[in-house]
Amino acid sequence: MPMPLPSPYRHCTACGHQPLLEVGPRSWDCPVCGYRHYLTPIPAACAMLVDDAGRLLVIRRSKAPGEGQLGLPGGIAEPGESAEQACLRELSEEVGVELGLEALRYLGSWPNLYRYQGFDWPTMDVFFVARVRQMPATTADPGEVSGVLTLDLGQASSADFAFESNVRAVQALEEAWTAGRL
Repeated sequence: MPMPLPSPYRHCTACGHQPLLEVGPRSWDCPVCGYRHYLTPIPAACAMLVDDAGRLLVIRRSKAPGEGQLGLPGGIAEPGESAEQACLRELSEEVGVELGLEALRYLGSWPNLYRYQGFDWPTMDVFFVARVRQMPATTADPGEVSGVLTLDLGQASSADFAFESNVRAVQALEEAWTAGRL
């Protein structure tokens, strides 16, 4: 059952009428023109770069939400991108690491809420693991990242991460690493 979500819509995006009528946990109708507004998860992709020593590359976020907290390189998929392409683009943009599609292995996906312009937007965060022999050199994008860190798996506290989806992905990664599945 979908969780009820507050509406980000203040008026009908088709005709401008307000207010809208809630017709479901994630949909609202305009009583004038009948246009139905939906709030669905926004796809995002994150990279989990792990070296042979069991160290994970993480970023320190330079902006809200979660400014100053830890995160994984990633972000919202662009139109026309696959989750894998979004993951590789974000990895390149945020930390300057270039990898090919063959480097990615799907780990899982978890729901998240991303606070943007005063509203908690639901996202579906898809996580990919990329195994490397040793951590590559990085170049942080200061508009997104205030620092790049390499942490031993199990070293970071879940309280240090900006997003619950990142916490769950790191836990899944640690379990897979411990079980020898990576």
